[in-house]
Amino acid sequence: MKYAIQQERFTRLFSILSQLSPHSQVMVSDLVAEYQVSERTIYRDLEVLKDAQLGVFEEDNKIRIGRNGYKKIRSWMIG
Repeated sequence: MKYAIQQERFTRLFSILSQLSPHSQVMVSDLVAEYQVSERTIYRDLEVLKDAQLGVFEEDNKIRIGRNGYKKIRSWMIG
């Protein structure tokens, strides 16, 4: 069961990252609805992303990513 929870969280974190760009924002409330988790869960996920130093930040319940973090993530996804 613990493995399934960890896998679910990893999938959610990766999915959140894939939605971010320097030109857009993702609303916390939209993520709560999309993943059917609590707002607290999304904020814990956000802390993980912040700790990874990818330039992810939140203000006014909107999650964004800086250009450098976005470029780093894109290079990982593209290869």
